[in-house]
Amino acid sequence: MNEVSLHPNQIEFLAEDSTITIIPNFKMGSLLFLSGEYGPFVPSIPIDVPLWLAISLKKKKKCTIKPPKWMNYEYLNEKYQEENKTTTKFVEMPQHFIEISSLLLSTAAEEIPNANVVSGLIEDIVKRRQSKINHSFQEMLTSVTEEETIPVLEMKDLTLMEINRIRGSLVTGLAHLYKIKLSSKADGDNSTSNSSLSTPSFTQSQSQK
Repeated sequence: MNEVSLHPNQIEFLAEDSTITIIPNFKMGSLLFLSGEYGPFVPSIPIDVPLWLAISLKKKKKCTIKPPKWMNYEYLNEKYQEENKTTTKFVEMPQHFIEISSLLLSTAAEEIPNANVVSGLIEDIVKRRQSKINHSFQEMLTSVTEEETIPVLEMKDLTLMEINRIRGSLVTGLAHLYKIKLSSKADGDNSTSNSSLSTPSFTQSQSQK
């Protein structure tokens, strides 16, 4: 049975349900959607709405967006430093931080302090985490011997987008490794079988002399 993975656009769609604070510049009653009711909207009064609604209102110049608390230089720089302290563990990051930051930087960059620096830090964090994922996978492959079973590869604190990005290659790599091990085992069994058959033949010839 083939496993079905999410497309990045689908994961971004899930991320758009994240709650974010906006400051509206218009007055309106509550808006009712299938996902819930949001409002009323009062000028200059902060209100929490889904990210998709915030982006829609921002594009219509109906609000300003308050970036999430984690989307600032101090927080991201600290996380980047922590990420560099180990080659095996991952620092816990906000779920959907990749998608949310991408959407906000493309829609409301002017409202994010030090947007260019923040963007660069997020990119550095993502690259560092990807490097550790690759390193962990390579270590697992090189540590496996013919006698050992394929070990469990445990990676905590990865986001859904990160898991989705590596899932295809990881599953393919493990499947390939499993086939190699099965082939090696089959060759070993055949060798043992041939060896056991040759012994009686040798004994029989000795007894005939």
